[in-house]
Amino acid sequence: MKGKALVVGVGNLLLKDEGFGVHVVRELENRYALPPELEVVDGGCLGLSLIDYLRDKDLAVVVDVVAESAPAGTLLVFDEEGLSRFEVLRPRSMHDFGLVEALRFAEFAGVFPRKLRVLAAVPRDLSPGLGLSPPLREALDRALEWLEAELNREGIPLRRREACA
Repeated sequence: MKGKALVVGVGNLLLKDEGFGVHVVRELENRYALPPELEVVDGGCLGLSLIDYLRDKDLAVVVDVVAESAPAGTLLVFDEEGLSRFEVLRPRSMHDFGLVEALRFAEFAGVFPRKLRVLAAVPRDLSPGLGLSPPLREALDRALEWLEAELNREGIPLRRREACA
C-alpha cells in the first residue's frame, strides 16, 4: 500500500482499561522510530473529531476496547464490515458520539480511509482509576506486535528504537 497511514488510540485514561488505546499509541511512540507517512494520534475521547484525522488516509488503525464475552486481554481485529455488528447509539448531543458513530459519519462524509482496522481489547476493569488491569498490561505488548506486523504488511516499516543501557 505505502501511502498515508494513521494509528489512533482512543479511550478515557481515567477509567482504567478504557484507556487501553491511548496507552498503546503512547508506547508505540516510545518504542519505535515512526516513518513520516505514519501519523500516530493520542485520540482520548475524540468523538466526531476523529473524522479530521481520517481525511486523506489510505490506512487507519483505531485501537480501543470492546465489550465482548471473551476473556479480559483478548485482542480482536475488525474491519469496516465487522463494525456492522455494533449498534449505533442515537447521540443525545454533539458531544455524545462514540467510535462507531464517528466512523459511520466519516463514511457518509466521504473521508473514510481506503482500509480500516480496529484493534480492540476486551477490558476487565472500567472503574474510575489510572492504569491498566494485569490482562490489559499483558495485551499491550501483543497489540504493539500486531501493529508492527500490520503496518509492515502495508509497506510502512517500523523500526524499534535502541534501548538505553
